[in-house]
Amino acid sequence: MSINEMRSRKKASTSDNLRFEETGLDSIDAAILRELCADARVPRAELSRRVGLSAPSVADRVRRLEDVGIITGYGARIDPARLGYGLTILVRARPLPGEMKNMIEAIRETPQIVACDRVSGEDCFVARAHVRGVAEMEAVIDRIVPFGATNSSIVQSSPVEERLVEL
Repeated sequence: MSINEMRSRKKASTSDNLRFEETGLDSIDAAILRELCADARVPRAELSRRVGLSAPSVADRVRRLEDVGIITGYGARIDPARLGYGLTILVRARPLPGEMKNMIEAIRETPQIVACDRVSGEDCFVARAHVRGVAEMEAVIDRIVPFGATNSSIVQSSPVEERLVEL
């Protein structure tokens, strides 16, 4: 898509214009983000060709996106099952009174837990962990349960993989 097509598309949608004004992004920044999310290893020359800008302009935009904290890093996507972690589990946890710090510490120190969100509702935390089997799942839960209640689920599939929010 050429830069002129992107500019035309940007002008065509009022809601898109408002969204870009709120975030400080324009349609080219959005295109750069989409391309980098699809393939963070894309060479700058190819990235510049895809978004219709010169390589130095793309490099400046990427640097700005990094500087303002929109791009926070680059990484590889790993399949835990290929590394022997056959189960992905979600552990919802609610600390006992006075045990919040201890529960957070237990969650942070459990290497199988790869992500954890503090949430509203009945539970305080929802953690995602990769384990080799049910025995390891039990060991993960046993590290947290002294500090409160847990409820766990085994992920059967992920019909929506992690993706970029709409730009």
